[in-house]
Amino acid sequence: MRELHLRTSDEELMMRCRSGDTAAFELIVMRFKDQIINYICRSVGDYHQAEDLAQETFIRIYKNADSYEPRSKFKNWLYLIATNLCRNEIRDRSRRKTDLLARKSTGAKESDSLDIFPDFRYMPDRLYEKKERELIIQQKINCLPENQRLCLILVTYQGMRYEEIAEIIGCSVSAVKSLIHRSRRNMKKLLMESGIGESHNAKI
Repeated sequence: MRELHLRTSDEELMMRCRSGDTAAFELIVMRFKDQIINYICRSVGDYHQAEDLAQETFIRIYKNADSYEPRSKFKNWLYLIATNLCRNEIRDRSRRKTDLLARKSTGAKESDSLDIFPDFRYMPDRLYEKKERELIIQQKINCLPENQRLCLILVTYQGMRYEEIAEIIGCSVSAVKSLIHRSRRNMKKLLMESGIGESHNAKI
């Protein structure tokens, strides 16, 4: 299996999967699991939810193997499925948050909060500061409009090219460039307001 993993392209593995080769599917999961979890986690802001959505992504890959077109780049197809699940979760969260705010306005308890933040207080100072900055950056990414958020994550953290992002998001390359430009401009403003300077903005 190791030799197959090293020498076989993503597209060939998917074609084998279409033919019922479960070993090929296991290799696809092995090859992409970590990056898909990381992508979804940055998109929805919750690691445990990301694990569940990543699992659902691969289930859909397996169930819809026959619909894969070999002329298409497999990685883009995989990210398209993951992105659609992210979109659904982002929209569901927005609706839940709206419902929560409505309940609070009528006197519901605040223990229903949707956001869960880790406690870094007992970490060494340097690690605490690093984790705190990462948390702030993630919170600000979560504030971006849906397409800006997804494009920024795909280009910055997943290393995708504009053409690949356009295929995944479902828009033109020029629209992707515009979304990324606006997302970076908005992130710079949000991070400056949070006290995070230019050196950290440069990473976005």
